[in-house]
Amino acid sequence: MMHPKRLSVEEGASAVEFALVSFVLILFVAGIIQFGHIFFQWLELTHSAREGARWAALRNDAGSVSTPGTVRHKVAEAAPGLRPGLTDVQIVIDPEVTTGLTGQPVRVTVSYETPLFAPLMQNIFNVSGTTFTLTSSATQRIE
Repeated sequence: MMHPKRLSVEEGASAVEFALVSFVLILFVAGIIQFGHIFFQWLELTHSAREGARWAALRNDAGSVSTPGTVRHKVAEAAPGLRPGLTDVQIVIDPEVTTGLTGQPVRVTVSYETPLFAPLMQNIFNVSGTTFTLTSSATQRIE
């Protein structure tokens, strides 16, 4: 049989243990959410770079994000999940002009700054600021 005095001493032990473990658990869950967010954005960039390389390989004009039918517009259009969206500066097409280069490779590179909102992510990704640069590129032969 337990003594009443012994029970009163151990009543708060589980609350203290949960408080200690919950901090680590919250950090772990925040890290999973941050990783998932970064992975989603990287997939968007990869898809948009491939779409841009495909359009550039078909000898379309590099153009601008705001001009429909151009390579940069197709790249930005292929990444609807990025907020804010892609700009002309973030999309590099090499070579810019595709006429007369049949059979040569064209490379589309897309860069995007993603925010780091989870604690300790700056240490994991070895960055000093609150953003992390994602880059993806795709190459195709000009048709």
